[in-house]
Amino acid sequence: MASSLSVLWASPGAPKSTRTPPPLSLPSAHAVPSFLRMQPRRPPSSMRPLTAAAALQVEQQKSVEAESEPSRPPPSLPFRVGHGFDLHRLEPGLPLIIGGIDIPHDRGCEAHSDGDVLLHCVVDAILGALGLPDIGQIFPDSDPKWKGAASSVFVREAVRLMHEAGYELGNLDATLILQRPKLSPHKEAIRSNLCDLLGAHPSVVNLKAKTHEKVDSLGENRSIAAHTVVLLIRK
Repeated sequence: MASSLSVLWASPGAPKSTRTPPPLSLPSAHAVPSFLRMQPRRPPSSMRPLTAAAALQVEQQKSVEAESEPSRPPPSLPFRVGHGFDLHRLEPGLPLIIGGIDIPHDRGCEAHSDGDVLLHCVVDAILGALGLPDIGQIFPDSDPKWKGAASSVFVREAVRLMHEAGYELGNLDATLILQRPKLSPHKEAIRSNLCDLLGAHPSVVNLKAKTHEKVDSLGENRSIAAHTVVLLIRK
């Protein structure tokens, strides 16, 4: 009997079942447990946009936290670098003083003090290297005390602050930019006076002068500018 059934099952002429399987029925949403249902994803709190009030509150909190942190002493650096820049308008009938030297010219610097563009940017370079405010904040032009003052006063104060901070001048490199007059006849006098003010050896103080190729106010003899870079070394 078993062999006849196996033959019948293997026979190619055996009738095939034509019955269609019943359709699958999916459970309704109510039948699915709540913890298995798909929930809309919400962005993490760090990615949600803050309202203006919330953003202000966050900034205030950060400020409070920063103030509560103990202040650390400034690092003791072996050297510091500073850059200074100054520019003054040239006007007829005023004295032209560069590096403390009176330069013969038909125009001079219009300024609250004597308008010495070189000494001003030297002071700014030293103050910048020390991380101090600029010359306009320490010697404001709103103070009548500095009206017409010699810029050598500013240099001596900057040098005093440098020594007070424990540094001395490593070297200084300055560039003057003006169309006229030619400074070649006056460069050594300017450099010598600058060395005296700084208490520095001439070998560490360099001075260069450039024209502005007749471009803009500098090249049209309407202004004068100077750049200075200083290196301060810890004593």
